[in-house]
Amino acid sequence: MSDQNDPLVIVEHEDHAAILTLNRPAKKNAMSDALLKKLIAAITDANHNEDIRAIVLKGAGSCFTSGRDTSQFEQAALLQDMSIDAAVDIFLETLSMLIESPKPTIASIHGMALGGGQAMSLACDFVVAERDTRFGNVEMVYGFPAAMNIALLTRQIGRRRGLEIAMTGDLYSAEIYYEYGLVNRLADTGALAETTADFVKTLTGRMPWAIQRTKSTYRLAEDMALHGALNFGNQLNQLLRLNGQLAPVHSHDTDAKQNLKSDIGE
Repeated sequence: MSDQNDPLVIVEHEDHAAILTLNRPAKKNAMSDALLKKLIAAITDANHNEDIRAIVLKGAGSCFTSGRDTSQFEQAALLQDMSIDAAVDIFLETLSMLIESPKPTIASIHGMALGGGQAMSLACDFVVAERDTRFGNVEMVYGFPAAMNIALLTRQIGRRRGLEIAMTGDLYSAEIYYEYGLVNRLADTGALAETTADFVKTLTGRMPWAIQRTKSTYRLAEDMALHGALNFGNQLNQLLRLNGQLAPVHSHDTDAKQNLKSDIGE
């Protein structure tokens, strides 16, 4: 159990990945404004660190996060003095940073990711979760639409499933979310760190420029009509051919090519 002197976000670097751990285990890692400020700073540092190729988010203690720290919303907030803006803007900034980071972001989740915690997982590029992890828009149980989750669900899943998740407020296991396409990798209990590390190693083993360009191109294509997206991709291919010379591949890229040839029988 952490005390008041413990960092709200623990930052570690491992094999070209920044591991950011939400560290309020006694509060089920409820996301206070103070914690989010530290998280924003850590993501910013990781984005600017050329040695970092991926950003991993996880939670200390029994879970990923139970969501936003609602205890700080007990005082009245008004439109006129912009106190209502201050109450929500920092969370929007955090989600936006995860979405817009040039580097792949991975949520490594155990226990629960509820409300704002689920939104955090949806804002990340990838999710690795223990099989019995629980997800859900629990705000709906209290009559409060989970607006951030709604916006993110529309980008991640079809309308019928997304509307059901957003409207019912029911809890879903990671195994169900895996079937829905909201979880990339499932981990057995106790194997989350290893499963996450294996997945992250694949991402950090690719050429950083190619990974970053793939993420940015994917994001642009999502907002385009199909014809425009295909033309954008074609222009990128032309630029790559025009350049002609690629930097020498690293040893891990050579290994990946050899493994691919092996898999396809060449």
